[in-house]
Amino acid sequence: MTEARKPCIRCLLSELPDERALSEIIRERIAQMPESERAAEAERERRLSRCRACGKLNRGTCAACGCYVELRAARRRMSCPDVPDHWGAS
Repeated sequence: MTEARKPCIRCLLSELPDERALSEIIRERIAQMPESERAAEAERERRLSRCRACGKLNRGTCAACGCYVELRAARRRMSCPDVPDHWGAS
């Protein structure tokens, strides 16, 4: 008997094996985003590390606003929807 795995709620889409197709769509959308609209890679990773530590992260989405955090973090002029200064200055 195979034991059912509990879904990881504090994971990004890219970390969830059952969400690979959606994660790929998000990655493609980020890649298509004009460079002038994209946050720097280091900034995006810093933002995502804050999202990973947040209790409102739920399987790659933000419970405060419903966005896909990986997509929101990739946009240069975005802020945390719950605590605007949570991401700090970009």
